[in-house]
Amino acid sequence: MEKVIFKRAALSTAVIAALLSPGLALAADEVSPAYKAAASKFYEEGKLNGGLFYFQRDRVRKEGAGDGKYHENLAHATSQISLNYNSGHAWDVVGIDVGGFGAYDLSVDESNGVNEENEFSFIGTKWGDKMDGVPEGGFSLSNAALKLRFMDGAITAKGGLTQLYVPGILGVNWSYQPGTYRGGQIEGNFGGLYLTYAIADEYKAPWFKETAGFSKKTMYAGSDVAFNDENSIDYIHGLAARYTFEGGTAVTGSFGQSQGYMDSYHFKLAHKFDVLGGLNTSYQFYGSNTDNDDYDGLAWQQALTASWAMGPYGFRAEGLYTKADGDLGNYLPRLTTGYANSQGANEIWWDSRSDWNENGEIALFAGVTRSLDDLVGAPGWTVGVSGAYGWGAQNGDKSLDEDGKEWAANFDVMYTVQDGKLKGTLFKLHYTDYNNEQDEKGSWYYPNMFTSEHDVKFHIIMPFTIL
Repeated sequence: MEKVIFKRAALSTAVIAALLSPGLALAADEVSPAYKAAASKFYEEGKLNGGLFYFQRDRVRKEGAGDGKYHENLAHATSQISLNYNSGHAWDVVGIDVGGFGAYDLSVDESNGVNEENEFSFIGTKWGDKMDGVPEGGFSLSNAALKLRFMDGAITAKGGLTQLYVPGILGVNWSYQPGTYRGGQIEGNFGGLYLTYAIADEYKAPWFKETAGFSKKTMYAGSDVAFNDENSIDYIHGLAARYTFEGGTAVTGSFGQSQGYMDSYHFKLAHKFDVLGGLNTSYQFYGSNTDNDDYDGLAWQQALTASWAMGPYGFRAEGLYTKADGDLGNYLPRLTTGYANSQGANEIWWDSRSDWNENGEIALFAGVTRSLDDLVGAPGWTVGVSGAYGWGAQNGDKSLDEDGKEWAANFDVMYTVQDGKLKGTLFKLHYTDYNNEQDEKGSWYYPNMFTSEHDVKFHIIMPFTIL
């Protein structure tokens, strides 16, 4: 009964607010000018914006034919449009956020079922549905939430169809649009102290049109298995506290849980040193255990990060060490097993194809970007190169005959329009040369490591504002 009530309340609060708010403003005419002015902030401070997006991808992988050559894996060109309305707060307390988007494949190789999961058009209606191998166009609601604020904004809350973020624990998948939970969150900022709690009973990644429940299985198991009494997860939730000291040190602690399946823990210590123009460093710990054999005891990832800038250059250096004994054999950055069934908030992302999260794996990343303003005589151009290397990968029970190794090299070119009607539009070209040094063993010989790839991605992101 509690879950039924939650399902009805989560969306209906946002819908009711949207329907009643015009009536509230009209009612103000019968009360006082001060009342009307407070209620009118709902409209006067509202913002309506959106974006036009284009994504083209060509990815080849050494698998399928067994001939050691690269074969087409993903090939598509996809467009999206989004529109989002964020109201002000009537009486400085209540407002709504409503948004949605559409996606359409301009070109796609429908003969290759991999393209159904291109993550920018729709794989189907909801997670767990049977797949037919063909991607879909269409529209989806990404936001329909009631929002509240108290104590001059020190405390905020929201509920409905919305995005949830708990440091190190809960986040959303992204294409150009964010994933959407059916749930709610409360946050508080008290000087240097930040507190939050979030809970949800359904979720959709942006390549699904509707939300679905959580599961201990992957979507390839089919909805009848994923959502039976044994594998269904009623809810996931998380809480976090962060304290930021005046000297530039921040400490974060978080806990998350998927009902009947996983407990997760996060700790982050970050500090900015006054050297090299500002050296940002962190130590991060992510840990999880499960109620079944997916993990044998506590699985974890530990990371060290550093970033700094010197003139037109930006530098990053990061290291990652993973331990994930058990049936999964890799560390999940989320509270559920299946990809896109929920999402975590792991900050380590190298845009180098692999997740670098195999059991026993140690991985290093280094990258540099350079603004070209002084070289091309016009602002807005940036280039970047980066690389990653990982070694020591094992499967969960350490039965493989050798440790796995992988590496990747990346190249980026970016241009952001600086003025005019297209100001803020981003053009970005990204290339990754990813290499699995055990290609002869095939993809997934190590639980989350595919064979070598060449990946080319081209983005155009054009934001616009209406109100």
